Amino acid sequence: MARSSVIALFLVCLGSVVAGHAVYNSSAPFVVEDEDALLTVPQLIRKYGYEVEEYQVPTEDGYLLALYRIPSRTNSGKHPVFMMHSLFSSCSDWVLIGPKHGLAYLLADRGYDIWMGNARGTRYSRNHERLAVNSAEFWDFTFHEIGFYDVPALIDFVLDRTGFSKLHYIGFSQGAMTSFIALTSRPQYNAKIVQLQALSPAVYMYRSLSSFIRLGVTLRQEIEAAFDAAGLLEVVPHFEQQYHFWKWLCPAPQQTACRTIIYNVAGANPKQLDVKMLQIFLGHFPAGASVKQALHYLQIITDGIFRQFDYEYPTKNALVYGSSTVPRYNLSRATAPVRTYYGYNDNVVNYLNVLQLEREIPNVVGSYAVPDKRFTHADFILANNVKEVLYDEVVRNVERAERDAS
Repeated sequence: MARSSVIALFLVCLGSVVAGHAVYNSSAPFVVEDEDALLTVPQLIRKYGYEVEEYQVPTEDGYLLALYRIPSRTNSGKHPVFMMHSLFSSCSDWVLIGPKHGLAYLLADRGYDIWMGNARGTRYSRNHERLAVNSAEFWDFTFHEIGFYDVPALIDFVLDRTGFSKLHYIGFSQGAMTSFIALTSRPQYNAKIVQLQALSPAVYMYRSLSSFIRLGVTLRQEIEAAFDAAGLLEVVPHFEQQYHFWKWLCPAPQQTACRTIIYNVAGANPKQLDVKMLQIFLGHFPAGASVKQALHYLQIITDGIFRQFDYEYPTKNALVYGSSTVPRYNLSRATAPVRTYYGYNDNVVNYLNVLQLEREIPNVVGSYAVPDKRFTHADFILANNVKEVLYDEVVRNVERAERDAS
């Protein structure tokens, strides 16, 4: 199919999304305020009455990662909970919808010691011991380095600070996927996980139904060439006027342009996406990633193979990996107990891809299909009903794993 035809088809698809999903929600259970869009995660946590501690964690390769803690209010003696966010996002994933709804708050209210990581290159982790943030060397990473360096460094820091030998791991999308990179590349970390709660794990994504994602796959080489020509190293960074920009581009209550993109990429569930909550979310998201990281995603979507970055030149691959064949992640080495969670209307991580992952890891102790059949990828952190249809189940499973580990 000609490139012009593909683009035309894509625009038609976007238009159908707008026409077909004009419904929007302006009433939600969340107790949040417009100013939350302009606050940092530590400011949000303090605003809603929780204590927060801020740390900077060094990795083996010199990145300095922000790690935020909500200490246990009860000194319950429970294992700590470590939480890792999705692509283009930050640890705001866990707190944006506020107390009594955000997953970090729900677990903190049950006496857990909460630790929330931020991957390299995101809004809160843009520092390095030697490299300048505007250097090509700083941005020379993909999700492999997040899994190989960031996740282990953050886990070790939490365990060292708390004195525990194990922790609960909760990851959403990329945050779940990078846990599998850590567990397969450094199998000794399996022994450090009480249980992994994998929310829409982005290990396999090749069944995506999003026309936007499919277009990115089709134009992958052109996209890479355009980034190279422009000298761009970072994609969708957070910026100071971000909230005001999106509020101008997507005026309430229709928010047409923003909802068009979200419905196409993540899946459409209009009645569960609150008007105010979307505005607040866009003050925090996107939070940045590397161009190389985004290209790595397009590779694994294209190929349907969970493996390291393909330099697409046999000599370059041989130089980096010692072989012209790009190494795959051996999922049989992820032996920690895993529970998966998936939605039937998730355009990013199709539920069949999650079921495929379940067949390839050796210790699946639970698989949960969200009962709302319209539940999308964005709904994992934003849906009005996310507590009732998902988080209550996650909390129950963490509590069950905690009892079994005690």
